[in-house]
Amino acid sequence: MEKDYAKYSKYIGKLTRDLRSAYYSTATDEERQEIPLEPSELNAKQGLGNFPAFYLQGQHCEKSDCGCCTNCFYSQFQYAKPSPKEIEAQCDYLLDNFERLVLSQQYGKNDFYGEKKFPNSKPVFLTLSPTGSFFSEKEFPRDVRLRVLKKLEEKAEELQRDIVLHIEAHAIDVFRYRDYILSSEESEILRKLNAKCILGFESVNEWSRNVLYNKHLPLEIFKNAIDILKNAGIQPGAFVFSGFITYTDTESKEDMLDSIEYLSKNGVFPVLMFANSQAWTLPDLLRENEIHKLQEPATVLDTVYSALDIITNNGKDKQNYWLIPEPVEGPPYPDGNIFYDRKDIEDFSEETSKKIHQILKDLRDTRDIDEFKKKWESFRKNNPEYKKYINRIKKQEQNKDDKELRLARTLNFATDHMKDYIEYRKAKDEEEKENEEDRYKI
Repeated sequence: MEKDYAKYSKYIGKLTRDLRSAYYSTATDEERQEIPLEPSELNAKQGLGNFPAFYLQGQHCEKSDCGCCTNCFYSQFQYAKPSPKEIEAQCDYLLDNFERLVLSQQYGKNDFYGEKKFPNSKPVFLTLSPTGSFFSEKEFPRDVRLRVLKKLEEKAEELQRDIVLHIEAHAIDVFRYRDYILSSEESEILRKLNAKCILGFESVNEWSRNVLYNKHLPLEIFKNAIDILKNAGIQPGAFVFSGFITYTDTESKEDMLDSIEYLSKNGVFPVLMFANSQAWTLPDLLRENEIHKLQEPATVLDTVYSALDIITNNGKDKQNYWLIPEPVEGPPYPDGNIFYDRKDIEDFSEETSKKIHQILKDLRDTRDIDEFKKKWESFRKNNPEYKKYINRIKKQEQNKDDKELRLARTLNFATDHMKDYIEYRKAKDEEEKENEEDRYKI
């Protein structure tokens, strides 16, 4: 990381740790110690794609304690350190209820690449991962992983259906355990399960990735992790993030497109993430004080439109694999989302936002890029609110300050308003506790 950037990263890390510590202090002893019997679930309309996602609950993401990942706070309460048996029990629950939890949740269209072992049946797609990193020995011990993967392989044989398993990992863990990943029985089974390993990446831009998002990820480590996965026969993917604090909509769009261009050239499929607002995060503190705004709904689809051009080389190449998670859903459900209940957008009605969101949902369901482009081009041409949106975006660019000045001013504001935000959040959490039974899951 450039020396001038390090001071900002350190500052952001401290603010993020302060917020997480304040959140943890609201937990009772019971909430800290109780290990759930079931993995946390995102159904097919909530997850990465048209299939369910299951996240193991217990040891939370290791990077969370370091103040990494400014926008992300999916770990939530710290549980007492789970035993390997408790982690495996969650996986067994999934396998014992496979028809209800997985088979019934195959939704819309999903793309299978590779050679099918069972060509006469439809593949089964799912995500199974800890909240942090699949290859983390603390979150998912390798002996437990191996037993679980063997059971999944047996399930594929029993069903006579190929399984396409999505896992999520930190690049540093892939790098740290490279010898094991390249030569283990586990990797052999992952190949048989058509595994796709999605790495946290967020942005190719150093300022975006390691300052605004505070990822603490050198690009060289990411490159090495990609090579390791490819050599192990595991398809690499990467989360690409849009909506960093202090960025204008245009900057957010350009940053994501630059990152997708980089991933495309390096044979990595993208997972397009558009920022909502999670409670107890720095962006939420800023948003509650009207210092930070989420991206506009139209910016999301304009970005997706251009991203798909890159992925398909303007439609000239065969469509490659890509995913767009549903940006409205949870758990934990965002306190603010891009499409609904927005008070910070002028001249954009709830009805128009709903139409834009529906175009995105249709793309997720059908994966029909041509049809998506037709719908979005028609909307842009015929909706009068879109023209007003273009004028707002132009004004944003005209009025923006230097990026470092923007961030310094923003961080000073967050420091001055930290205490008030914590009190506000504690009161709001207490008020909503009875209405959100899964508030403290994932």
